[in-house]
Amino acid sequence: MNITIDKPKTIKIPKYLVYEVLEGKSIPYRGFQEVLRKEKTLEDIMGSSGLQAIIVSSILRYIFKHLAEDRYEVITNEAGLHLSKKNNLSTDIGIYETHILKPESLTNQYLSIAPKIAIEVDTKADMSQFVNPMDYYHQKTSKLLEFGTEKVVWVATESKKVMVAMPNQDWFTTDWDKSIALLPDLSINIAALLAERGIQ
Repeated sequence: MNITIDKPKTIKIPKYLVYEVLEGKSIPYRGFQEVLRKEKTLEDIMGSSGLQAIIVSSILRYIFKHLAEDRYEVITNEAGLHLSKKNNLSTDIGIYETHILKPESLTNQYLSIAPKIAIEVDTKADMSQFVNPMDYYHQKTSKLLEFGTEKVVWVATESKKVMVAMPNQDWFTTDWDKSIALLPDLSINIAALLAERGIQ
């Protein structure tokens, strides 16, 4: 008796559906297959959730209020980072020291300079290529740290947790009602920031 086993089909991901490139692997937007099947539009899958958007907005409002403008520049809006030939990532919030961002580095291309601090709130990435979804978070975090980022902070809205990673130190995860130091004189508390907006 012969049994035919169909090989899984490899889906070619159009460039407009690629969210990031990690170790040469194209990472599409979550929901990209629905777009290919014409069940959703590109705009349907590219937008942030309401909670994700208000967290980013709240963090930015707090940072702008408390960070010295003459020392730091804050980059947002899914800023693209070109780490190397096979690595193009994005970040929700990047904090840079102002002297690092030279005018000639600010072009129509992705930034090739590591932020001092990178803050991510959830992700728009489709993680189906990974055996464990956490592999995506770990690989992206490792790449950012190798690139020169001093601290990577992940905020997870579903679990209400915050993961903090720094080079040559143990990474840790804590509840988002705990204060997280971004810089020696700047900490954030996600739950407190949301409470200020009337969100529990």
